[in-house]
This record gives sequence, structure tokens and C-alpha cells, in this order.
Amino acid sequence: MWKYLPVLNVCIQVLVTVFSGGAFAHFGVFDESFVHAAVCFVFFVALPSLVIRGIGINVDFYSDAFLWTYMAGFLILRVITLLVSVASVIPFHKDRTTGIIGDIAVRWLALSWISTVILGIPILTAVLDDPKKGGRYGLLAGISSFIFQLPLQLFFLECHSLEKESLVENVDRAVQDKDIEAKEEIIDSILVVKDSKAASSIAPETMDKPVAPRVDPHWYSLGNYITRRDIWTKIVIKVLHNPVLWGIALGFIISLTTLGKTYLKPGEDSEIKGLAWINTTLAWFGACVSPLSLFTMGVWMQTEGMKQLVLISPKALTLFMFSKLVLVPLIMLGLAKALKFDDETGRAAVLIAALPISLASFSLGNNYNIGEAELSANVTVGTLLMLPTLIIWNVLLDAFELFPV
Repeated sequence: MWKYLPVLNVCIQVLVTVFSGGAFAHFGVFDESFVHAAVCFVFFVALPSLVIRGIGINVDFYSDAFLWTYMAGFLILRVITLLVSVASVIPFHKDRTTGIIGDIAVRWLALSWISTVILGIPILTAVLDDPKKGGRYGLLAGISSFIFQLPLQLFFLECHSLEKESLVENVDRAVQDKDIEAKEEIIDSILVVKDSKAASSIAPETMDKPVAPRVDPHWYSLGNYITRRDIWTKIVIKVLHNPVLWGIALGFIISLTTLGKTYLKPGEDSEIKGLAWINTTLAWFGACVSPLSLFTMGVWMQTEGMKQLVLISPKALTLFMFSKLVLVPLIMLGLAKALKFDDETGRAAVLIAALPISLASFSLGNNYNIGEAELSANVTVGTLLMLPTLIIWNVLLDAFELFPV
């Protein structure tokens, strides 16, 4: 049997699920309302159930101490991609209307809001031939996205909203000032004109339609926003309303107190049989996450995603794909070697880093009216390129004898 056949099969399974959603949406069976309802179910019910069971019952942080290093690796990866986002935006920033902070937020989402659970769990289950290991590596890779990246991402997006308001005010003020100057110059010109022919050459409509001035891009100091209590109040409220974060917290409590391993884990001598329904119910809901999310992604692509795809240039899309599917996994490869991951952990980390970003990144951008086209294209094209990307990375890792499994 071909070594990479399990990965090929699960990638095809993922794409068939996505295309099925798109086909049903194309024929009008599902529309945008289904996307909203399905996302709410996954976000509030299925994903928290998967997280609580995966971390609280199936992970033992005491015997598997290396998992702390694994989580630290993805935290460092997200810090590095943030620095890359800043470095790639500031020197080339030319947008006169959105501001720098919003562009950094979009770039960071496009690089590191990885689909660690929806795609990561089924992919790693196939690679490692173990559902428990696949779930463990997929879940733990995503923890830093909720406890570190999400609050900071919300901070950037809130700052973007304030920055955009300031930029609009400055543009309006500059236009008004230019309007006054233009009218004064026209009046002065008319007063000094000596012949009527020259005077008639002055277009009257110029007085009503002055040319809008170019407004230099302005770097609004993050220090001014960091001290804003209203911004942090909004962020804290939004974070506290995130059910996945509560699921992570509850999962850690159950795991670190050993309640999950002692009383709820099947097969343990101390398992309380009368509480088996807790594990099975969480597993039941958690099993919905990947298939429902991928089907919903297909519906979204048909109703929304493909419309946004045409709004991004091929050059920009190519740079995004190279950064996410090549550069980010290379960074993780270096981190895995530096942190001395074992073969299984290193392979899992690199492959997760090579996955596309999730649909949640588009939702974040859409909520703040920024980067919809870029994020939509990253989700759509990244998902379509997932199969060759994962096969190539597996082949390369084996060819260079890196993290063999």
C-alpha cells in the first residue's frame, strides 16, 4: 500500500464534504441562514464539547509533559507570524483609508489562524493512525489561538475601528481645507485676469469640485490605544462570551485535577460507570465538528466565498499562499528542531502548520469590515490546495529523514 494513501483518502473526504455543501447551496437547498445556524451550533455546542472531552478526559498533562512544549511551540509560532505581519506591512503600507493596524490584523489572521481542529484532527488521525493522538495534537495546537491570539487580535481590530474613524475625520478635514484654498485661488485669479477670453477659460465647476488631497499615511501609536479602558472592556466582554475559551478552561481543570482520567476515562479501574454518559455525550456532540463545519464551509463558498475571490489580485493571492503553505511550516520545522520535538510530535506540528486558515478568520474580518476578500481567498484556495500541500510536505519530511513516523 502507498505510504501516503491514508492522507490522500482523508483529504479527498474533506474536499468531497466541502463540495457537497457547495452543490446543495448551488441548487438552493441551503443558503446563508444555514451557515449562521450551523456556525452557532459548532461554536456554542459541538466545539466546546470536543475541547472539554479532548483536554479534560483524554489528555494527561502529568505523564505527557512534552505537551507543554508542544503548546509553547505554537505560541512561539504565532508570535513570530505577528512580527512577520508587522514587518511585511509597515514598509509597504500605501492604503490611505484603512490604516496600518487593520492591515497587520488581516495579515496575522491569514498567516496563523490555522484550522487546527476542523482539519487538523482528521488529518493527524490519518497520519498517526490513532484518533486519540489526532485529537490531542489538533486541540492542543489551537489553544494558543484562543488564549493568546484571539484577545490580541480583537485588540488590533478594535484599534483598527478607531484608526479608521480618525483617518476619515482627517480626510474630511483636509478636503474642507483644500476646498477653501481652491475657492480663494480661483477668486484671486479672476481678479487679476485682464481679458475676458482668459477669464472664460477658468472652469466654474472647479469651484464646486476641488481635487481631493492626498493624505499621508499616519502611524497611530499603539500606546495611545493600550491605555484605553473602553477598548479592553470590549475585549474582555467578547473573550468572556467565547464558549470555546470556557471549554478550554474547564478541560484544563478536569485534566489537572485528574478528575477526567480517574473517574470519566473509559477503561480505567476507577471509572464510574454511572457517569459514562458524560464522556459519550461529549463525544457525540464533538464528532459533529469536522463534518458539519466542512459542509458549512462549502455552503459559504458557494454563497459568499467565491464572490470575494475575484476581488484579490493573482499576485497577492500567490504571496498569501506561499506565506501560509510554505513559509509558516518552515518556521514550525525550525521551532520543532529547536525545541527538540520527538518524531511524532514534530511531524504533527509541521503538518498542522501547513494547513489552511479556518472560516473563523473571515468571520472576524467581516465583523470589523476589513480584509474580507483576502481572508476569503485564503480560506477557499488554501482548502483547495490542502491535498497537494500535505502530500508534498510528507514526502519532503521523509526524503530528508525529518520526524519519521
